[in-house]
Amino acid sequence: MSAPDSGGYGQAPPPKKPWALITVASGCILALLLGIGGGITYLALSDRGEQTAGPTTTPEPETTTPSPATETPTTETPTAEAPTYRIISPIDEVEGSADDVWAILAASPLTEGTMEATGTCELPATPVDHDAEQLQTLLDAAGACLNRVWATASSDRNLPWIPPRIQVYTWPDIPESPCEPDTFEQTSPRQCNLDGVLYWPLGAGYGAQQEDPAKVPTMYLWDLSLNYLNGITWNTGMWPYYRALDAKLKDDPDRQAEANRRYWLQHLCLASAVSMRVPEASQPSQQVRDMLTSVEHWTPADASTSTIAPESRAHWVRQGFEAGGDLTRCNTWLVPAEQVA
Repeated sequence: MSAPDSGGYGQAPPPKKPWALITVASGCILALLLGIGGGITYLALSDRGEQTAGPTTTPEPETTTPSPATETPTTETPTAEAPTYRIISPIDEVEGSADDVWAILAASPLTEGTMEATGTCELPATPVDHDAEQLQTLLDAAGACLNRVWATASSDRNLPWIPPRIQVYTWPDIPESPCEPDTFEQTSPRQCNLDGVLYWPLGAGYGAQQEDPAKVPTMYLWDLSLNYLNGITWNTGMWPYYRALDAKLKDDPDRQAEANRRYWLQHLCLASAVSMRVPEASQPSQQVRDMLTSVEHWTPADASTSTIAPESRAHWVRQGFEAGGDLTRCNTWLVPAEQVA
């Protein structure tokens, strides 16, 4: 869906070496949607990903505003016949106006209530120069932690929960998959919705960029948390609703671009919020949180213009880290446009 400006980050430009997820094209409409839905969170959170997953826009001036949780909606009141939120597939038709669909996204189950914490989560120590087997062990452990959080949260909201299977591989030995080989990239995890597998190339993720072994496990947990949203938004209908909204706003490119930013910044917030619902020892360390909430981390190293302001990325990551499981803090659909520049 592809992040975290999506497809795991959409490719948010990291301070050292940027990496992005992949949007895909397949031979039929469903396969095309499956490919897109499965690999763009990291992409959408970067310049290249935004150009692939949605319109390219110029970031608005940074403005300091109150917490999103207290802001008023900027959208028009939906029509009386506005459809209510229901789980849909990517091939379902979404009725109503753009305002109706906007309101549905603002009222989705993933923008309400509190996400419970899990009391069990242990991440293995992992060296900086880890091999594929060590990374597989770490991601499996991190996945088990996230599965517990998401299973409870999904059950509480009557949402489906389908945990992905994680498969680490070494580039360029692309594993056999129903998704097209040319949709895999060396630096990007690839969620294939056709088989429910998250394919993770050795060397991908911010965890792979750490020089301190103490930061490696919890940074990878955050990386994985962001990539999990590819399947979650796909299976719960959030991705199909967003794509319908994007299509309905085709004649209003400014608002279309704003919706794009709101969608992918919500991924950053949710990923950060979920990463803090595991026991303290497995949460992103304070050093990792400081890095991910810094404007410098999200500023392109080559001084290029990002379609989502680094200040906005840092803000919504911080919102998630400080949410205490309160998902209303990640409702990017209700805040003023200045907060999603």
